[in-house]
Amino acid sequence: MKKFAITALLLTALLLPVILFWLIRSRSDLNGLIAAAIAVATGWALNVAWAFASQESTTNISSQVSGDTLSIALRFGWACPTVLVFITWLVLHFKTRHGA
Repeated sequence: MKKFAITALLLTALLLPVILFWLIRSRSDLNGLIAAAIAVATGWALNVAWAFASQESTTNISSQVSGDTLSIALRFGWACPTVLVFITWLVLHFKTRHGA
């Protein structure tokens, strides 16, 4: 059950930034850059939470290897949400630009 919760946390970290960006852009008057920053920050926080949770579940791996996961998530956890939000922005931009 713990592995399921960790996997659900990772999937949430991937999906929530896209959903947040789409909802903020469509239902508020916030600038696109602010909406993107909110979505990326949320994704980064969830990526760090996932790394922390997966670090605690791997007790048979040496502490240096499992500590690297958290270190990488702290430094580069923003990259994946940024790419996902950018792709979402591209889709929304071309969808509204071409009147589809």
